[in-house]
Amino acid sequence: MIKSEKYFLLTFVGIWIAALLFLLVVGKVESHLLLNSYHTDILDTFFRYFTQVGGWVPCAVAGVLLVFKKWRVAVVILAGQLTATLITTPLKRIIRAPRPSVVLQELGIQFPTVEGVDLHTTLSFPSGHTSAVFAFCFAMAIFCPKWWQKILCLLVAIVGGYSRIYLSQHFLEDVLAGSVVGIVAVLILMPLAMKLKTIK
Repeated sequence: MIKSEKYFLLTFVGIWIAALLFLLVVGKVESHLLLNSYHTDILDTFFRYFTQVGGWVPCAVAGVLLVFKKWRVAVVILAGQLTATLITTPLKRIIRAPRPSVVLQELGIQFPTVEGVDLHTTLSFPSGHTSAVFAFCFAMAIFCPKWWQKILCLLVAIVGGYSRIYLSQHFLEDVLAGSVVGIVAVLILMPLAMKLKTIK
C-alpha cells in the first residue's frame, strides 16, 4: 500500500531530513529569522490567503467533491483532517509551546509582520495548519494517478507549511512536527483509502 505512494513519501522524507539538519545546525530562532527574512507585498498577500489550505480549504474541497459524487476522495480527506486534529490538539495542550511572536519579543528581536494577520501566542507545537495541509495533500496524492501529480501535491503541502513560518505563526520545528502528524494521520487511514480506490 505504502509502495504505491513512494514518490510522495520518499521526496517528503528527503526534504524533511534536510530541513531537520538545517534546524539542528542553525537553531530554532536563527532558522526562523532566516526563513522569515524576505517579505514583499505580493508575498504577504499570497501567504495570508494560501495558509488557509491548512484551514478551511480541505473541508471546502471535500464538500465540492461530495457535490460531484467523488465521495471516495472526500471521505479520505475528511477522515484525514479528523485524525490529524485528534493527534495535534492534545499534543498542543500538553506541550503548550510559545509562538514565535512571544519568543522573539522576549529576546528583543524585531521581525516582519503581515497586515491583517493576528499573531497567536500559545500552543505552537505542533503546527495544526501544517498537519491539516499535509493530511489533505497526501490524501489527494493517493488518488492522483501520475507521479508528477503526487509531487505537485507535496509541493502544495510544503508551501502551506512554509506559510506558517512566513506569517510568524510557527517555528520550523512546529512545521516539521505538524507535517509528520499529517502524514501519519493518512497512513493510519491507508487501508481504508486503498479499499475505496478499488470500489467501482
